Amino acid sequence: HYAHILGVMAEKQIKDKVFGVAFDGTGYGDDGNLWGGEFMVCDYEGYERVAHLNYFKLLGGAKAIKEPRRVALSILFDLYGKEALTLINPTTKAFSEVELRTYFTAWQKGLNAPLSSSVGRLFDAVASLLGVCQVMSFEGESGMLLEELYDSSVEGHYSFEYKEGKINFLPMIEALLAEDNSSVAVSKFFHTLIEVIAVVYAPYDLPLVLSGGVFQNSVLLALVFEKFPEAIISNAIPPNDGGIALGQVASNLNVTTRV
Repeated sequence: HYAHILGVMAEKQIKDKVFGVAFDGTGYGDDGNLWGGEFMVCDYEGYERVAHLNYFKLLGGAKAIKEPRRVALSILFDLYGKEALTLINPTTKAFSEVELRTYFTAWQKGLNAPLSSSVGRLFDAVASLLGVCQVMSFEGESGMLLEELYDSSVEGHYSFEYKEGKINFLPMIEALLAEDNSSVAVSKFFHTLIEVIAVVYAPYDLPLVLSGGVFQNSVLLALVFEKFPEAIISNAIPPNDGGIALGQVASNLNVTTRV
């Protein structure tokens, strides 16, 4: 995720410190967990992770990357514990009763359930909870489907908690579940992500650099530039994992002009 930001810095010839936002699917972080919702202050010398999404469990590990329903179910367990087993919604309907009980045990005990802070996986969870996508045919499908539901006439965002560098998105999920209209829910979800960036970035007087595959989402990107016209994103290199190599080279050279 540091390499994501460095890749943009190298392309744009930025030499000084930046405030980096890395939103992507799943990549190992320094603590051994799967990152993907990261806020960091960084330069070529190193980085400080100043905030991140609260961790949630990916039920079934790698399988969760292709099955939004697994991510959503885990988040329902975070919200409601065992009571989630009695809920009736698109996510719970995507499993048999036996599967639901099995996954609850796995969630409780942390069996094959790595921790993740990924915004990409959060997109998956929202898609499942709204009944848009339970199992993906290709990477990024859930985000594309949510894009199609976005309604620019919808205003407002959901609440979330931000304390000591941790972003608790569960209040957003709870409000989203109570929403009758999927387009309203999706639109407010997008707005909430922008508000999260705004709140975390507010104290920093540094250039805002964005990278990671989630920023390939055209709705999110348009909203970012509406809120932060000066935001910097790569043009020549892709924001997804294709851009990491340049960042790694830049890190190794430690001098942007040589890249």
